[in-house]
Amino acid sequence: MSVKKKLGLGVASAALGLSLVGGGTWAAFNDTATINNHFAAGTLNLQVGKSHNKPINFDLSNLKPGDNIQRIFTLDNVGTLAIKEVLMSGRAANFNGNGDSSRDDFLAQFEVDFMKVDSETTQWQPRQDVVTGDFTLADLVNGDVTDIAPAHVKDGKINLASIAGGTDGRIGIPVDPDDKDDVFIQITFKNNLTKKANGEYVQNKFMNDSVNVYFDLEATQWDGVHVDTNHGNGEVNNGVQNSADGSTMPNPRTKGTPVHSTDVED
Repeated sequence: MSVKKKLGLGVASAALGLSLVGGGTWAAFNDTATINNHFAAGTLNLQVGKSHNKPINFDLSNLKPGDNIQRIFTLDNVGTLAIKEVLMSGRAANFNGNGDSSRDDFLAQFEVDFMKVDSETTQWQPRQDVVTGDFTLADLVNGDVTDIAPAHVKDGKINLASIAGGTDGRIGIPVDPDDKDDVFIQITFKNNLTKKANGEYVQNKFMNDSVNVYFDLEATQWDGVHVDTNHGNGEVNNGVQNSADGSTMPNPRTKGTPVHSTDVED
């Protein structure tokens, strides 16, 4: 058989095969549906502000041993998610000493007499004690929480949020009902009357020392909730969680009247 005849046979076979495929049967009908889903994250937003229009930061100079300073500030939840804890840690920077003292020595001269947080009572001043012993700014900066009430310690930091339900049952800082927690602190420059052999006070070495101390606050979220198949659509009720240990969870249904899933389009 010549090359030309072989090629011609191949073309014919290909055409025949195409004819057979083209004569097959295909389904003419089908149907589609779409389920529309929407997932939107909430916001965790802690705002620190003035309480009764009083100063909130310790920004003082020309101090002497025996001076004590009080400050009160408000923790306000301005997000859409309930806040479980407000964890405080400390940092120090820009220490200036006269060469005879260290940063930690100087910070240890400032004792936190008390640190009180909101107990959700009818009295405006906070009532829950956070500090239980000899706690100084040096302890705060170095993360030593030995003298902090154990219930107010989380991950080596100090929890400033309410941990007692009080008269309204609120724990942490919910969104609904609107909640603000006050924090009340007093710090004293220790008055150490110990003298050296030459008659000078040992605290003389701290004259003209200065340091910047930062209170870093971290708001944490609550545990995730389970939305079951029989729960309606709408906003998950994450604004009212009120259990610091996760044992009591809010109803995950919507804040309003739950609706059943009908978002199916043909």
